[in-house]
Amino acid sequence: MTNRIKTVQNPKLILVACKNSERISGIISDILNFCCYNTCIDNFSENTDFIIKNHSENFTIPKDTIACTVIFDGTLDLSDSVILKFRNKATSYEYCLKKYGEDVRTILTYSSENYDADVTYRNKSTDSDGAAVFDIIGTGILSRVHLKNSVFSIDEVLVCTAALIATGIPIASILGYFNASEEK
Repeated sequence: MTNRIKTVQNPKLILVACKNSERISGIISDILNFCCYNTCIDNFSENTDFIIKNHSENFTIPKDTIACTVIFDGTLDLSDSVILKFRNKATSYEYCLKKYGEDVRTILTYSSENYDADVTYRNKSTDSDGAAVFDIIGTGILSRVHLKNSVFSIDEVLVCTAALIATGIPIASILGYFNASEEK
């Protein structure tokens, strides 16, 4: 008889430190749940793949978690020392230019106003059912999005998409959530 040690995977932490962080945290959690990951917001629970945490002044990385992704845009005070603890970083293109300059390749950027960002959009229109339709574009990305009942804004789609691409979630899974979502 062999003794087997159960390998416990540490949950991955996604820190949300941007405008509308509570809403963005909820959307990111919903997308991850849609992709069959177990998530929790702001605390740890057993069998959790991801912890989505809103930034606070007394922020600490929970014990036995992997500092996976931080999403920030300068609206909340987040020190560089906290940002550096995370493997993956995502921020608005405009904030990245202002804070770090043009030659930053370690941060994934998003923008609804600048096509130089890693994640942006083009070709917004409305389909016959009134759904907003647009293309998400970027480095290695070209996908069509249909937002039924305007549940999400384009900016929310871009922020969540950038954060989850940085985390390693496939674009098809992310946009599958947005395309399938109905107002509840």
